[in-house]
This record gives sequence, structure tokens and C-alpha cells, in this order.
Amino acid sequence: MVQIRDGKHLNMDAIIMESKYLRIKLLPKLGFKIASFKYIPKDKELLFQPEKGSYDIPYYGASFEKYDTSGLNEMIPTIDKCIYRGNQLPDHGEVWSVPWNVEIRDNIVTGEVKLKKLQLQFYKTLTFQVDNVLKVDYKVKNLENESIDFLWALHGLNVFDDETRILIPKEAKSILNVHENDILGMVGKKNLFPLAKSMAGDSIDLSLLKNYKDNRSYKYYFLEQIKNGEVGLYYENENIVYVLRYDSAKIPYLGVWITKGGFKGEYNCAIEPSTGYFDSLELAIQNEKVTKLKPYEEFCWTIYMEVKEA
Repeated sequence: MVQIRDGKHLNMDAIIMESKYLRIKLLPKLGFKIASFKYIPKDKELLFQPEKGSYDIPYYGASFEKYDTSGLNEMIPTIDKCIYRGNQLPDHGEVWSVPWNVEIRDNIVTGEVKLKKLQLQFYKTLTFQVDNVLKVDYKVKNLENESIDFLWALHGLNVFDDETRILIPKEAKSILNVHENDILGMVGKKNLFPLAKSMAGDSIDLSLLKNYKDNRSYKYYFLEQIKNGEVGLYYENENIVYVLRYDSAKIPYLGVWITKGGFKGEYNCAIEPSTGYFDSLELAIQNEKVTKLKPYEEFCWTIYMEVKEA
């Protein structure tokens, strides 16, 4: 039995979607973010929660790190702030900081928002495929008679502990470091996955989150496209697996973000399927790894978020 109802999450009005196994909380006034993703049988919250226990309302164009850095946000048309066609695109994109128009119909929740700097309309629709799988359908539409470049990335900040493991298919064997640190080195340095060679010359298993040093943060992209589009996290203590499934032909790139106190003192990680490579639209265009919409064209994709016993 699926239920959708109005409720609260901390100090914000929320839409609550609940099935036998999952309880999802959405915040329409705060970027329509997924604020909570709980696996009910184990009472396990999978998304990182605000450290201060409440939300502040950002303004459009605000710096992402000065506000809430929790839950799951949508990054479009960029992650890092950059210049595109003379427009200053804000940090972490245009839609995380603004209210969305949201509608509930039957067992479906749909939100939409128009970007301010680019002539794009962005849509997100959530429903339960089955009781342990949340299906999230996306659409972006070009509203003008001119081609537009954009990138989208899923920015879901997950909790982890020393027994959590990153699950990546075996064909993903190498990474590009895009955040300087003393394990993986400078931005642009390549390495292997999961068994990388650290700057000290040691072998380190990057799939085990306990192997990353405290008081640091990390970000890297996989150099190979993941063919079957299935990635996730294994929580050994609870014996559950959190899985993201998607069409890698439409979402070809995958980034991983980890902070162990190195960013705002917070501990969380993000498995980030992305349509561009890498963090800014400006760079993605330079790399020729970006999504281009023709005049009035639409682009659609789907993410399945599943939790199951391991």
C-alpha cells in the first residue's frame, strides 16, 4: 500500500511518500530535494541530514556550501559556477536553491521549475516502481529557437561508516582525480580503481570508505563508461545495498564525492551519475562531453533508487 501525504521534515513542509519498505520526504520549497530516504525494515536513513537540525532558505545564486549540504539535490546546468554565453551560472546550478511547482496526482509526485539564466524547463516525477524501488523520471526541455548546452548530475549525499563499500562494476578500472588531496594527488592525475596507488606509494582499496583519510575530501570521475548503469553502496552493518540504476547511454559519466570531515566537518559520500564531464559546464564543453539540446528539443532519462537486503 503506497501513501502520499503532507507532512514536515525538520522545520520544512514536506511531501511524504511511503511504501512497505521506503519512506521518502520531499521539500518543494527547497529545490524539490529528496531530504530523507529511509529503509523502513532496518530504520536506516540513507541520506545525510543537516548538522544543525534545520534548514535555512537560500537565495537564488547563493553559494551551496553556505547553506544546507544534505539530502539529494539536482545539479543543472552545472555543478561548479562558470560562465556560459556571457551568463554567470551559479554554484551547484540553478534549481537547488529555488521553490518548484509541485503536483500530486494518484500515486505520483511531479515537480517542475524554469531555469533563470538558460531557457530550459526541468521536470522531475517520482513514483514507486515496486515497494523497495523509487522511480525518478526526468525531462529537460529547450524553450528557445537556439541550441543549448547543459549538464545534469545527481547529487545525493549518503551516510556511511567504516564498514560501507562503494559498488562499481568491474569494467570501471580507472579514475581521474578532480579534487586535490594527499592520497590521489593533484587535479588531473589518473589512477586505478579499486586498487589505486597512493602518493606515498602504498596500494589502497578505494572501494572501502574506511581507507580514506579523515579531515579531507575527495572527488574523482571514472574514465570508462559503465555499461550496465548500476552502482551503489553496501552497508555491511545493516546488510543492505543501496543501488542506483540508469541508462548509461544517456548518462555516460560517473563521479564519486567523499568528505571525511574535509568539507564543513561533515562525513558523507555521493555516487553521481552525470550527463557531462566534469564539474562545470564550461569544462564539459571544452572536453566535448556535454549534452546539447536542439531548438525546442526534449531530453528524458530515469533513475531507479533501490534498497534491498544484501
